Amino acid sequence: MTAVFFNKIHVCDPSSGRDEISSVLVKDGMIEAIGSPQSIGTPPKDAKIIEAQGAVLAPGLVDMRVQSRNPGYTHQESPTSLAQAAAAGGITSMVCLPNTNPVLDNPDSLAALMRHNTDRIASPRLYAYGAATKGLDDEAMAELGLLAEAGAVGFTNATKPIADSLIMRRIMDYAAMLDKPIIQHAEDISLARDGEMNESVNSTRLGLRGIPAEAEEIMVARDLALARLTGVRYHVAHVSTARAVALIRQAKADGLSVTCDTAPPYFGLNDLAVMEYDTRFRLSPPLRSEDDRQAVLEGIADGTIDAIASDHAPQDRDSKLLPFGIAATGASALETLLPLVMGLYHEGVISLMRVFELTSSVPATLLDLPGGSLSQGATADMVVVAPDRSWQIRGKAFKSLSHSTPFEGQPVQGKVLSTWVDGVMIYADGE
Repeated sequence: MTAVFFNKIHVCDPSSGRDEISSVLVKDGMIEAIGSPQSIGTPPKDAKIIEAQGAVLAPGLVDMRVQSRNPGYTHQESPTSLAQAAAAGGITSMVCLPNTNPVLDNPDSLAALMRHNTDRIASPRLYAYGAATKGLDDEAMAELGLLAEAGAVGFTNATKPIADSLIMRRIMDYAAMLDKPIIQHAEDISLARDGEMNESVNSTRLGLRGIPAEAEEIMVARDLALARLTGVRYHVAHVSTARAVALIRQAKADGLSVTCDTAPPYFGLNDLAVMEYDTRFRLSPPLRSEDDRQAVLEGIADGTIDAIASDHAPQDRDSKLLPFGIAATGASALETLLPLVMGLYHEGVISLMRVFELTSSVPATLLDLPGGSLSQGATADMVVVAPDRSWQIRGKAFKSLSHSTPFEGQPVQGKVLSTWVDGVMIYADGE
């Protein structure tokens, strides 16, 4: 394996606190040395020298919420398109939801997915959650212990909540013994069923059935009570409401082992975007009010929100070319995650270091995954970014099979120049 030498590049590594111009030597897939050119010395004669002044070298992104669509739905996203889209987005590891066909509710199906990943070279790493309940039907707990042995990094019902309180308590008890997190799509189904958008004055004006913010709040409140009872590592996915953020903030202050993530639509958009019935804005959770959006931004800035995931949920064209209320929820999001989070840096909401905490080092820590670090001896999973380069989001240019994005046409700053896994470049801009 050819050594790689990054000469005088801006290194931004939350795991070590390094935020400075350094040189980095990568050898045998590892960070061999990092520091001043004088401290590293002369790179090997056969090393590939990369001059990237003005660019940022950071740990590759660890995306903790991805719907892979494989197996079972490869017309929406194939393994190849998933890998290419992730690499183009600077993502070196992604964690897939278990809502495949078959569902990842048994060790054989999960192990098959993991084996498929190990057969691929020069692509992002693929991990998976195990289903919390059999068939994701919320009626019986899955074999959590066997799933953990097969490689599950946590347990979730994917896009459905674990709604039954007794089943949730049992799942939490087992997950606590296994020291694995529970990832919850927090939504009270009885309040949200058949809902089409956020419940508000806007939903009334549009004649669309509303999903009240309380649907998220009620489920988070119940789960926090059970987390207090069981001591489980509890994680709320794609937080979208002000009250949920407040509940999580208080739970952290109380010492509970609770974490959460959000996704770009919930800090970048509000429910006014739905006013023209554009199905690109049909998401789950739905786009919320401006007050909710501001609360999510505050949660990102003050550390209540631990991570930002893409929430990649690719849909085929036909499933979006339907009336708003019956169109499929979700969007393609792997290739827009980093620039949209970089937007918070350019707006002064967070630091550059915090960008990579939210998208790389913290997700890796939460799920006990390798990656998220550029420390000496760490695996060389990296991304090189031009932080100030401007471009415009266009779904038709995505490598994903799904071209639907709620950020269509939006100008952004922050361009992935190259993505590296195990010290091997798996993506280069323009190639």
